[in-house]
Amino acid sequence: MTLAAILEHTSTADLEALLAQEFALPPTYASREHRAFFESRAPELVASGWMGAGKSRVLCQKAWWVARTNPGVTVALFRKTAASLPATTARTFERDVVDYSYIAKRNKSENWWELTNGSRIYFLGLDPDPITGVPSKVGSLDLGWAGVDEAVELSESDWIMLLGRLRDPRMEWHQLAAATNPAQPRHWLRTRVLADPTRQLITIRENRFLRDDYIAMLAGLPDTAAGRRLGKGEWAAAEGVIWSLPDDQVKGPGDRMFKTVVAGMDWGFVHAFACEVIGATGSGQLYVVDELYVKGRTLPEILPDLIRLRDKWGVTTFYGDPSEPAYIAECRSAGLSVMPATNDVLPGLDSVAAAIKDGMSVDPSCVGLLGEMPGYTWMTDRAGGLKEKPVEINDDACDALRYGVMALRRPIWQGASDVAVV
Repeated sequence: MTLAAILEHTSTADLEALLAQEFALPPTYASREHRAFFESRAPELVASGWMGAGKSRVLCQKAWWVARTNPGVTVALFRKTAASLPATTARTFERDVVDYSYIAKRNKSENWWELTNGSRIYFLGLDPDPITGVPSKVGSLDLGWAGVDEAVELSESDWIMLLGRLRDPRMEWHQLAAATNPAQPRHWLRTRVLADPTRQLITIRENRFLRDDYIAMLAGLPDTAAGRRLGKGEWAAAEGVIWSLPDDQVKGPGDRMFKTVVAGMDWGFVHAFACEVIGATGSGQLYVVDELYVKGRTLPEILPDLIRLRDKWGVTTFYGDPSEPAYIAECRSAGLSVMPATNDVLPGLDSVAAAIKDGMSVDPSCVGLLGEMPGYTWMTDRAGGLKEKPVEINDDACDALRYGVMALRRPIWQGASDVAVV
């Protein structure tokens, strides 16, 4: 067949794609791991590594490559908050990646770049709508490819929501890719990717473009969790973790019957509202069987879910943070049995620690609690020692757990003898 005949029977879109693949040269790779990330077509792909490893840059380069070689496709790069984009991901893209000769339009207010082949690259935050609690700007997107920078900031529900956006028919394959610094070893992102062989976790161990003095600085970081994460790219547990839950205690309750079921609640809107449902057998064995862990929702919006949990598990009493008596009254008005929780912090921490030692398990569906526990640590003093006080960040589910366990384990002489079972 002659060239003229081939051209006659090939669509304009197909020709554009062939030319794009021929002339859109790949980047110069900083390491074998960067190249593996760039070439991977795994449906879920994560690159982790130390700071300065070039994770964000290769993520932006892949976004550019996908947009250049797939005419008309919609691509998006995300961070947890839109406010963090200009100084991080968007800056890396504009400074190190974009070639203006292929740019047709730029919309700064909506934060997208449109290429001459009709593809468009968005830069978006996953900030929740104050009413719905859902990132509203993402809901209408049909994406061919999506990337997330600093993915450990996301919740697993954020991640799953983005997977649901990968439906642009102009691409034959779809991918949700991420670049991130590592966090605790049992972070949901690492656990999720390693749980399925079709997903891929790439640890970047080299960046040949770094200066020697920067590499020396990384090598000199302290042997702490932060130092191992940022300097060596390890998924390291934080120092001073308050509760350590063994892996074999992350399991469901099976068909066990409970003598009583209670729930602890920690109020929240900007940070999470957390409710942990705990069942106790006749022998006093505790099981965290379910949870409600949401952000950006008001108490009236949450009440139907609390009623559902009550009816599903037979929750006798909810124990709420006593600092908000109006919320407790509102729950009671909705027909829930709610009591002020005992908020003695150290005895509560000891009660949970004792329950874990005695074999308390947590259902794998309780991702809010399981996500918080590895980072729930003691505060440090100026000398670097540990105080007998938890760091009050990302502790909502842990507080709810403490309230529920205290209700079940406190001595009868402290009250609520109808609830205390051990």
